[in-house]
Amino acid sequence: MAIEAWIVKSRWIDELRMLDPAHFRNFLFDFDGTLIDSAPLHAEAFYDVVREERPTLISGFSYEPLKGLMTSDAFRRLGIADEAEVRRLSAKKQTRYRNLVHRGRLSLLPGARELLREGANEGYRLFLVTSGSGPTVRTALAALNLLDVFEDVVSADDVKMGKPFPDPFLLCLQRNGLTKSESIVIEDAESGVIAARAANLSVAGVNNRGVESIVDCFFSDLTKLHATIANKNSVAL
Repeated sequence: MAIEAWIVKSRWIDELRMLDPAHFRNFLFDFDGTLIDSAPLHAEAFYDVVREERPTLISGFSYEPLKGLMTSDAFRRLGIADEAEVRRLSAKKQTRYRNLVHRGRLSLLPGARELLREGANEGYRLFLVTSGSGPTVRTALAALNLLDVFEDVVSADDVKMGKPFPDPFLLCLQRNGLTKSESIVIEDAESGVIAARAANLSVAGVNNRGVESIVDCFFSDLTKLHATIANKNSVAL
């Protein structure tokens, strides 16, 4: 079955539409666009590399359809077929992005730090499942003082098939002994939602109304998700 079809066939769509994320124990967060405002930096890094290396592609270039993909898959989608060239361009783009992070241009999205702090304080288990490369993710986490927040980080370096395939989420579950019934994915990108569905995981969508119709519950920003969890915990007290 095609990866895009899994989301259509998923039994979770109708049954779990009104899920409350606070009832789960394990939070599997996406990174770019979910917790951090990295899209402008990724777009700039991609644009610069394409302009320098493939100027014939620049007139029709848009970062939007590349969101949520591994860097190598993004260059393949741009039509780069030679694998050695894909690796070279990917490394150049990742270096360019990390340089932008080192310049202090990366920021957390509103509510992200408070959400992570609340989750940690209340005993939720926090994981990061991202399409970013290991060095790039570590650079970003260090710049934002988040290196010790997550129990485990699954990056593009850990899997052969990244989002929209389920491999990153399945690896996170397997590596950390997590059950699907106690785990929920926090995502902003369609590719991530498709990956989570393919892994039969519940999904809370954030920040991007384009995924609102294909997730179990949706929050327009992280402050609203944080408020939901904080309210549940205060009621429990």
